[in-house]
Amino acid sequence: MIKNFPPNYDPNLFSMVAAVAGAVLVGDFDDYELNSIGNWIILLGQYMLTFAAQQQLIEQRIEGHNININSKQTKQGGSHYDNGKSNMNVRNEVDFLLQAFEKMEKELRDIKNNNT
Repeated sequence: MIKNFPPNYDPNLFSMVAAVAGAVLVGDFDDYELNSIGNWIILLGQYMLTFAAQQQLIEQRIEGHNININSKQTKQGGSHYDNGKSNMNVRNEVDFLLQAFEKMEKELRDIKNNNT
């Protein structure tokens, strides 16, 4: 298979090239041919997306990162995101962040007062 394809182009440029290629090809085919070719390209893309999605699903199941938000556990109020931390542990982290914001706010006020 072709290595490093598609190339690492800017997403806007990559999309623009496809749009320009489509515009160039339109003039060479009649409506029936365009419909047939366009549907073939869409089918090709759908096949590739379906293949990639199934591969991602298998990899996530192997790595154990697949979370089902529709599971019985979630519907009964459980959380897959619960990592055993109590709210008190999280509160300490929030307090730390609040103190850091207060320090930054004070420093910004001091800078503003010194510049006026």
